[in-house]
Amino acid sequence: MGASRSTPSRKGSGSTTALSRLQTQLQAVDLLFEVRDARLPVSSVHPKTAELFGNKQKIIVFAKQDLADPDALKQWIDKLSSGGGQQALALSFKLQKGQDKLVAASLKLTEEKRRAQERKGLLPRPMRACVVGLPNVGKSTLINWLTGRHKAQTGDRPGITRGTQWVRVHPQLELLDTPGILPPVQFSGEIALKLALCNILPQDHFDHMEVAEYGLARVSKQAPEALEVYGNELVENGATLENLARARSCLAAGGKLDMRKAASIFINDFRAGKLGRYVLDTI
Repeated sequence: MGASRSTPSRKGSGSTTALSRLQTQLQAVDLLFEVRDARLPVSSVHPKTAELFGNKQKIIVFAKQDLADPDALKQWIDKLSSGGGQQALALSFKLQKGQDKLVAASLKLTEEKRRAQERKGLLPRPMRACVVGLPNVGKSTLINWLTGRHKAQTGDRPGITRGTQWVRVHPQLELLDTPGILPPVQFSGEIALKLALCNILPQDHFDHMEVAEYGLARVSKQAPEALEVYGNELVENGATLENLARARSCLAAGGKLDMRKAASIFINDFRAGKLGRYVLDTI
């Protein structure tokens, strides 16, 4: 397997403006909702998270929990909730319930700040929260789910969000109706492969065959029985892209195996949860 293609950096006034906007937003908020992919509790974190957010209180929201192994995810939630100033939660945005759980965690985490305002004689005001995270990890979907509206544009492609305003989601909590746009970053090696497999990197930023080979190896190691969905070819002869192409009769011109088609089949099946539920990061 060759070296993974990294996400190209995008330098210039556009990224500078986005970073400046984010820094302005962070000054106005009391709390962060940091969205991560439940299958990638660490790999889906922006590398400059600590530098950008400092000690600001945050709730780590694991999106797509229905695609993650529940036992492994619980271990991560316990680990990431053990430190002060942050709480981790797993949520499914497909369900029209659970918003109260996130609101309750937000109010608990900001309780001391609200009390401090009272002690200073300041007029009570709602705590303000901002949603941050990598592109396509579920930021806009979280906003829609929490507000009960559909103002934040969503889609299955990274980086398509627009607009800005505050939305009252509770008498003591307001949400910025625009995800915070983190500065572009390069990913390489296994992290890039994980992000690509989970549909967090743009489609033209990685080699689909390489990602499929990596995914096949991970599934074969963690849950080899899941590959039985493709028949006995992969179970008996090895979890390779070539065997998958043969099992799915992926043929190109001249009767040759169509490896790219096989890669696409596997990646789509993995993303849809047809091969089971996984957490690809280990504690």
